[in-house]
Amino acid sequence: MSAKKPLPDPLETVESYFSALNAEDWELMASVLHPDLDLIPSGSRPRAGSDKAIAMFQKIFERFPVHHDSPTRFLHAGSTVVAEIAFAGSTADGTEVSFDAIDIFDLEDGRIRRLSQWFDTAALAAILGR
Repeated sequence: MSAKKPLPDPLETVESYFSALNAEDWELMASVLHPDLDLIPSGSRPRAGSDKAIAMFQKIFERFPVHHDSPTRFLHAGSTVVAEIAFAGSTADGTEVSFDAIDIFDLEDGRIRRLSQWFDTAALAAILGR
């Protein structure tokens, strides 16, 4: 009998998610997101499926061509990882944007199965003049 391959550490999977997000590496992103991902973004409708989540990220980065999510702290318990994030970037017209966020990741079979994103959407709208 062959030994079952161990699942990746949840924290390593989440770190790979941030690497993929910051580099816009959609192949890597697809490898860390569960195909049946449930994405619950702040200020937007939920997305079901990794393909819809990646399409949403791509659309966001059209508006924010300069972007970097810097995790500043991780909390890890079992198959759940919480990340505090400092986002910094700028819009296509050069407006600088920065805010803090929290992402909650639930993993299944070594991949991100549920992602809930939290940040102050009203503060972001004010920065963007909306």
